[in-house]
Amino acid sequence: MPTPLELYQQDIETKGFKEDEHQAFAIKALHQLYLDIMAEKTTAASSVYLWGKVGRGKTYLMDCFFRALGTRVKRLHYYRFMQYLHARLKAHQGQPDPLTLVAKDLLKEHKILCLDEFFVADIGDAMLLGRLMQVLFEQGLILVTTSNVEPCQLYKEGLQRDRFLPAIKMLESHLQIVAMQGREDHRLAKSQGFKHYFVQQSHDEIDSSVLKRFTDDVEQQHNLLEVAGKPNIERNLTLQIESRPVACLARYNDLYCFSFEQLFIGPRSVNDYIALSKIAQRLYLINVPQLGGALLERKVARGTEDTYNINQRVADRPFIVAKGDDEARRFISFVDEMYDQGKLIVIGAQVPLATLYLGGRVVFEFARTSSRIIEMQSM
Repeated sequence: MPTPLELYQQDIETKGFKEDEHQAFAIKALHQLYLDIMAEKTTAASSVYLWGKVGRGKTYLMDCFFRALGTRVKRLHYYRFMQYLHARLKAHQGQPDPLTLVAKDLLKEHKILCLDEFFVADIGDAMLLGRLMQVLFEQGLILVTTSNVEPCQLYKEGLQRDRFLPAIKMLESHLQIVAMQGREDHRLAKSQGFKHYFVQQSHDEIDSSVLKRFTDDVEQQHNLLEVAGKPNIERNLTLQIESRPVACLARYNDLYCFSFEQLFIGPRSVNDYIALSKIAQRLYLINVPQLGGALLERKVARGTEDTYNINQRVADRPFIVAKGDDEARRFISFVDEMYDQGKLIVIGAQVPLATLYLGGRVVFEFARTSSRIIEMQSM
């Protein structure tokens, strides 16, 4: 198999990828790690942490490393890694030191882990990840991970963040931290106009462009399957996802059409989107509203986000939110999962992508979502 560096150079030569000095620096670090693994010369500080702005090519470079090593590596998006972690913890519930057992489970399969989009969302996950990574590193894990922030910025401004600081120091001691500097978003170069993102002509219109696109794609797939008669499109059906009913506008084989409300309003989690990605190849969303906007200030009540030991300063801290931030977070999780699994999303929105999110608590995260939607235009 080619090395990570050779794969990167081949893509520049054959696919028209643009050379980038910061990418070149990062791929050399991954290439050296690859050589150390092949020579069995890795150390406790061999793991690599790639961080930088959206669209800098972090996931792509990590995938060059993954492709070079093939089946020796386990590759997971952060969401799937956390789902795996919680499932294994549940399986070992009641046993002494279940976290060590989870670490052993993972290392039985692979000693090398590629983890995409590393971040920390709450103090529970922060403490869990810190302890697990310590055990994994002690037992010889090699980690290659990507993130939009450097380790010292993880869980920034989170409640009880001081409890996570030892974990940050541990990560910094076990990781080569490689900054993917530069301003260019390489996803923009891949997009030739918006082929899969439609703007509705009015707020009252149910997006006819997306519905027509769904029907056209159904016809195309039906013809390729060479099935007699007209395609049997199921309409207004109820799916069972994660043991919960989810309404769906239409389905044909692995093509699914939903309204925004059906997927993002109400009790939905990233586990629902992981389950959906396993059955859908292409998804069509209609009537996506503008998200974010007017900021509201709330007080964080004692004990609502952390279970104990919240000091008075943190407990009384203002918490800024925007209308629609809950739905925006779910939308971000949905796009992340579908992007990671190579699934296309065709979107009908009320506003252009540039103004889809007007601001709030997830400005940073939504920038990644916008960039990924733009890259999907080339799919």
